[in-house]
Amino acid sequence: MSRMKMFCGLGLLGALGGCGVTDSKTPEESGQLQSEAIVSSVTEGDYVIRSVMTNKCIDIASSSTADGAKVQQWDCNGTNAQKFHISPTSGGYWKIINVNSNKSLDIVGNSTAQNAKVNQWSYLGGNNQQFKFVSRATNQFSIQVRHTDMAIDLYWGSADNGTEYVQYPYTGTSNQLFTLDKVSGDGGGGDTGRGCAVANDGKTTLRFINKCSTEVNFAGNNITGGLLGVGQEACRTIGSTTEMMLTKRYWGFRKGEDPGFEHHSLAEFGFNEVFYSYNSWDWFNLSHVDAHNLPLKIIPYDLAGGTTCSGQTRSCPMDLLANCPAEGQWRNAAGKVISCVSRDRDNPNSVVARYFDAACSQSYSWSGDDSVMAACNAEDFDIVFCPQN
Repeated sequence: MSRMKMFCGLGLLGALGGCGVTDSKTPEESGQLQSEAIVSSVTEGDYVIRSVMTNKCIDIASSSTADGAKVQQWDCNGTNAQKFHISPTSGGYWKIINVNSNKSLDIVGNSTAQNAKVNQWSYLGGNNQQFKFVSRATNQFSIQVRHTDMAIDLYWGSADNGTEYVQYPYTGTSNQLFTLDKVSGDGGGGDTGRGCAVANDGKTTLRFINKCSTEVNFAGNNITGGLLGVGQEACRTIGSTTEMMLTKRYWGFRKGEDPGFEHHSLAEFGFNEVFYSYNSWDWFNLSHVDAHNLPLKIIPYDLAGGTTCSGQTRSCPMDLLANCPAEGQWRNAAGKVISCVSRDRDNPNSVVARYFDAACSQSYSWSGDDSVMAACNAEDFDIVFCPQN
């Protein structure tokens, strides 16, 4: 709300928990960040978001990865709980995804009420999870939610650590203004940039990146698989940039939740093939023909001087397990759904195939869905688990 800090004893303030909230941080985590990269315009990338009023950071309480976790202000400390990947949706709006949890800033319950709280929730694409950044002064923005056009507001303008954020009509006070400090790249929240893959070395390297909130095992054809911690990456070189390698598949699963053969989301490749007049091109696609168990993204990197990979990224960032049709649900021994399986993979009209097709236009939803294939003359590729976009 736009009003300045007043009395902690007010009934509404107590009901919303906007005062006297504490959180446990070590002394090493309480140091202030530098402000070297504060931006005057927003492009895709990772940001620290600070209140103009207090110079404290938007923070996910206790580094929680849970849906519904509290969004609060806290002394800036450099942890991923205070870093957010900002990427465009449509119409000038953006989603704001916490780097640690891979979950979105969200207005609770899609509420249109003044003082409705901001929390974090799995990104579902709702208008209560999309925001515009309105330039208000040099390097300062209001952040306004799409479904109400209300501004994100530091509750009562309190300077206390643990103060929550709410939505409130924009009034121009400094507790509704923020600076954005860009801390990494543009175009994938750390998904892009070669990382452990060496550019222009004449070899094709696959970089596996874990953006999930849990550890992920990865595996595939002609590679040694491995275990990725949260935020970790690993590279596997599979051959030269001219060696033909047909029909390769790569996949992952959350640690301890391997659904088994033909029950994985797949990143599929044919390396250095001949496509009509195109020599030594790579084809690739995301496949839900068999199943979905993890969201995936494939990012190709051109050979030196090339431009054929522009626009060829393929991504299905939605987790499709929660709403998987009953006939597709594949459960582990504990009864948890760990894969959504297409048992009639050649039928475009099956319930599961139609579910996959509606959820992600960039993946194969059944065996004959050829329109989604990508191709370019690439050197290296990223395979990203639980991508943010």
